[in-house]
Amino acid sequence: MTRKAAPIFYEGNKILRISDLPFSQSTLFSGWVQPGNFVVLGERNDFDCVKYEDYEYWYQNYFITERDLDEMI
Repeated sequence: MTRKAAPIFYEGNKILRISDLPFSQSTLFSGWVQPGNFVVLGERNDFDCVKYEDYEYWYQNYFITERDLDEMI
């Protein structure tokens, strides 16, 4: 089972770099996250970081739920 990623702390905020996720999560999560959810770090327009709470929501409500359903089938 793939574990939940740990947050990165940036200027007092918890963020997540999508490229740091395991492949199974990064492909699914990057397809789920909306363009407006990306976090701009400084002056860089990175499109690889999101708020950790967005990832937590997706992990609990989509990733874990789908894995549980796959095991039941």
